[in-house]
This record gives sequence, C-alpha cells and structure tokens, in this order.
Amino acid sequence: MRTICLLAQKGGTGKTTLCLHLAVLADELGRNVAVIDIDPQASARAWKRRRQSDSPKVVGCDARDLSKLLGKQERKGRDILFLDTAPHSSRDAAMAAAAADLVLIVSRPAILDLEAIGESVKIVKKQGSRSAVVLNACPPPHRGEETAIVAEARDALHVYGLPVSPTSVSQRAAFSHALIDGRAVTEFENEGKAAGEIRNLWNWIETQW
Repeated sequence: MRTICLLAQKGGTGKTTLCLHLAVLADELGRNVAVIDIDPQASARAWKRRRQSDSPKVVGCDARDLSKLLGKQERKGRDILFLDTAPHSSRDAAMAAAAADLVLIVSRPAILDLEAIGESVKIVKKQGSRSAVVLNACPPPHRGEETAIVAEARDALHVYGLPVSPTSVSQRAAFSHALIDGRAVTEFENEGKAAGEIRNLWNWIETQW
C-alpha cells in the first residue's frame, strides 16, 4: 500500500481539489483507492456526499487516530491512500507526513504562497519524509510553454532543496466545475486539458516511489 499526503500550511492552494482529482484517476486506473480526510473543514467528505459512484472511498479521521486507520485500510486491500490535510495545523501535518510514502507540498506560484512553503518544508524535513512540490492553480501554458511566473516560481523553489514536479497544474474552470456534482476532471471532460494535466502529474508521481 502506498500513501500520498497532500500538504500545505497555507490555505487556498487547491490541495483538496488536487487530491480528489488524483484519487479518481487512480481509481479509474484500477487501483483500490481511499481518501483519508483529516481536515476539520471536511471538504473531501462533502464532495463524496455529492458523488454518485461508490469509489473512491472517503474516510474522515482525526490525525491522532491516523496510524490505526492506516492499518485498517491496508487490511482492506487498499493500493493507494491519499491523505488530505488541514492548513495551519503543524501537529496534524507532521503526523500525516510521518505516515506517508510521499508528501506533495502544494503551492500556487505567487510570491506569498512560495514564501509560505517554508513551514511545510520544515515539517517534512523534520519527519524525514520523501517529498516534492507541486505548483497548482497556475496560469495555463502559452503556446505550449509555461508562463514566466511559473518558470520563476520553479527557480525560486530551488532554495528548499526539494524536487518540483515537472507538471504544473493550471487554473482551469473544469477543475472546479467537475467537483460540483461529485465528479473529477477525467469524468467531466475526459479529453480536456485539465484531465491531461492530472494524468501527466500522476505519471510523474508514479516515478517517485
């Protein structure tokens, strides 16, 4: 069983949105997937209530009970768990990072978001977690090339000494529209650019184990 933690100490990075789109794609690829929602805002659980499909499973959990729940999910034969964490909670984030095989620190490319990554980096380095940064909600590429703000963000992130996903995820309406009725972009617009970015990101994630 592989466990992927999506983490951001700053709110508004689109962490939960990214988590759900990745979880649905993994499910479509035949994996036995569950999302563990340890965010008190419970956005992933609200999405699941709107969803008409039974999979992927979404399970609410207090961070203090995470270890016990992971064992239970492994016994159920899960292939992949996604941990959706709360912002502004270093204790819960540390517990989730310690339990994960891979931590994805999610950030927008704006300067205030990039500066805020430092707190998340401290957490994963203290826990010794395998980690990488994913740039999310970016301006879409122009003529196949990343925009200047995304390229500059990549350069700025080098200071943290963590890998940065070569796939950045763009700010596209499909990501939000899909979630309204409990879907993901690969279901809402299977051949769209948003779905393509999620597939590219997932392909890269699979090289990180």
